[in-house]
Amino acid sequence: MRTVPLLIGWFATRLLVLLSGFSLIPYPGSEYLFSDVRLYDWWAGNIANGFFPINDPMWQYPPLAAVVFLAGYLIAPGTVGFVFLALVADLAIMLLLLVRGRKLSNNLPAITWLATALVIGPILLGRFDVFPTLAAVFALLYVSSPKKFGSALAIGALLKVWPILLLLATPKKMLTRVLVWFAVTFGTGCLLLSIWWEESFSFLGEQRSRGLQIESVGALPYQLWNAGPASVASAFQFGTIEVIAPGTKLVSLLVTLIGIALLGRLCFWRIFGRLNSVQPADIALLALLFAIVSSRVLSPQFLIWVFGVLAVCAFAPQQNFRLIFLLISISGLLGQILYPGWYVIFQQGSVVAVTAQTIRIVTLIWATVLVWRNVSYAAQQLEQGSLLTDLRQRPKATNPGA
Repeated sequence: MRTVPLLIGWFATRLLVLLSGFSLIPYPGSEYLFSDVRLYDWWAGNIANGFFPINDPMWQYPPLAAVVFLAGYLIAPGTVGFVFLALVADLAIMLLLLVRGRKLSNNLPAITWLATALVIGPILLGRFDVFPTLAAVFALLYVSSPKKFGSALAIGALLKVWPILLLLATPKKMLTRVLVWFAVTFGTGCLLLSIWWEESFSFLGEQRSRGLQIESVGALPYQLWNAGPASVASAFQFGTIEVIAPGTKLVSLLVTLIGIALLGRLCFWRIFGRLNSVQPADIALLALLFAIVSSRVLSPQFLIWVFGVLAVCAFAPQQNFRLIFLLISISGLLGQILYPGWYVIFQQGSVVAVTAQTIRIVTLIWATVLVWRNVSYAAQQLEQGSLLTDLRQRPKATNPGA
């Protein structure tokens, strides 16, 4: 498929997203699609007047996000300005993938990103997540340049924390230079943003107070119980619907510890060179999936991050790439169905909605396991190869009696 048809496809799918998001064509629960954008706009209006979201439990963003919200507000108050900026960021990702794909005669990455709008739905442009995804895609495409890779990840981390995970994808020989550029860019950004907004990192304190969102992997047992023997209460807290039931703190702790252990394993392999033969994008995808499945929150827009990284993975597809793409797509489609259309009945314990959520989580975990298996196999092969090389290079023992 050539560039022009792909751009036409991008235009058509994004037009569908815009028409749905602005309620110009029928879409279940369309009035809620851009609800977060209205919140961004409200924050931006206050920021423009010198009032920052300090001690606001719904503010969950690093400070550079405020610059994006303010820019959208200044372009056009309401939802239009922000959605326009999100569309530009979305197009930038598409163009980055097309340019690289043209050089390598590989359009699969662009096709993968093209499909994101159909899988994720209007939330693609109705949430902030396309901006850090742009930083992550740019970083992975220029992973061979310590300056571009480290700086782009720092910008991504100042937009939303998760791009910092992509440091695990840094080739070992470049680690020091990448960390230097990351630290310089991140530090400079923090300094400038703190001058503008003194308490710009206050959001970190709010993260500790978050509970177990009803869509998270850890909340699935509660939802199954809610659809079966008894009802499980939930309430709106910290900008999301959270489970209100005994044991949620323990479950949150357990899933967090599992995530730390999995990421720790990946970090161990990275430090000791076990991932030297693995594509950086594949490492980034695995780290991201680990973080998402062990998070206390699993919002539909999280898969925007995954599709961005998955698109870069498509330049050198790993084993079972099509199955991984299919599983993540099924998970994304079910997330689109659940929110906003089925969200109320899901909260109420509808068997159909909870079944959809179960499949959504199972397919996401299945995809994670497949990526983990691919990366761990490569790591084990490298370890075995190093062991054989070491054995061959050892000097032969001499006979002391000779």
